[in-house]
Amino acid sequence: MPENFPHTEKDIFQQIADGDHEAFTRLADQYWNNLYGQAMAYLKDSHKAQDVVQEVFLTIWKNRSSLSGIERPQHYLYTMAKNRILSEFRKKLMIPIPDHIEQLQPAADSPADERLATKQLRELVQAAVDQMPPQRRAVFELSRQEGLKYEEIAARLGISRETVKGHMIKALAQVRTFMRHALRFLFQIFF
Repeated sequence: MPENFPHTEKDIFQQIADGDHEAFTRLADQYWNNLYGQAMAYLKDSHKAQDVVQEVFLTIWKNRSSLSGIERPQHYLYTMAKNRILSEFRKKLMIPIPDHIEQLQPAADSPADERLATKQLRELVQAAVDQMPPQRRAVFELSRQEGLKYEEIAARLGISRETVKGHMIKALAQVRTFMRHALRFLFQIFF
């Protein structure tokens, strides 16, 4: 702890809990750069890194009444930052499932990393589709790859429109669940 920081972090948290603006400013001055560096290391975007740090300190101030019970303030700050960084990753990867799989094609002039990310996203969606029961998979592919409407799918497969709708609801839920599990696995590896 630097010598110009006269109190322990626990004391500072208690002062902030009591509504001390000056203590809050000292805490922000002390940790801003470190938290920003942590966010930049993962996000590679200065605006998002700044947003992460601002959210951390905004949350600290909003929830200041609960700070007196925090035993390890420094750990608390870094954990908050890590959680905000993970949220940014989730936002970035939470791409809605397109109406047609072909919409997951990057423009020819897209940066290489965007083309790679799009290719990997297509592969993840396809892996989820490959695990579906045959009829659900057929409904999903007819809808998303061939662009057929529910009535057209029902006529082609000889099932009711409501059955098609039910299969699509389950198929979309299965794709989202698969993607969520894949993201959790990636986060465990990298964090």
